[in-house]
Amino acid sequence: MATKGVSKDVKYLNKDFSGFRDGLIEFAKTYFPNTYNDFNESDPGMMFIEMASYVGDVLSYYVDDQLKESLLMHAEERSNVVDLAKALGYT
Repeated sequence: MATKGVSKDVKYLNKDFSGFRDGLIEFAKTYFPNTYNDFNESDPGMMFIEMASYVGDVLSYYVDDQLKESLLMHAEERSNVVDLAKALGYT
């Protein structure tokens, strides 16, 4: 159970694997100090933290790619460029 009275600001700028991993470790240390405190690389709990970090890293990549493709100046896929140009009134 989380400790009452302890709060930590969640930062959303960790956009790579190691940033997500470090953030999850700090989160676990802050909110679950008595429940989980073995952060050894060979601990099975670290496998779950690293798997969640991997998922966060991959999702972050796809979100960034979708944002890039939604901006006409940065879009690379032909269909996205055509659709964005049509949305701006080009024929």
